[in-house]
Amino acid sequence: MARKSHDDALGVAGGETIIGAGVTVHGTLNSDADITIDGSLDGTITTAGDLTIGVNGRITADVTATNITILGHLKGNITATGEASIRETGQVEGDIVSGGLAISPGGIFVGRSQMQTVIPLGPEPTKPEPQSETKNL
Repeated sequence: MARKSHDDALGVAGGETIIGAGVTVHGTLNSDADITIDGSLDGTITTAGDLTIGVNGRITADVTATNITILGHLKGNITATGEASIRETGQVEGDIVSGGLAISPGGIFVGRSQMQTVIPLGPEPTKPEPQSETKNL
């Protein structure tokens, strides 16, 4: 996953949000930067960056991000404009809508998945112009 450089109002680069093990959050988490959660969250998560749920992460939420990597447990629906990845220790109970899905051996996924990426196959075929009929009387 590519790292994004973000500058805050003071010009300080960074912006990644980290919720460590032992921390519990209830509510909505919105961000423009990457988020890593190794604690517990009950609510919703939306980020323009990437979301990583660590091995100790226990999430009950619908999540939306660019790329989502699950090493812990997520109960909720996933929307990823990029790739959703369930690693060896990851567990997902919910539906996934993403541009790609990767499940490592040992990863658990209970739900439905839908791919949203549209791959252009080439230029649109041109339609022939309708031809008018003329009759001589």
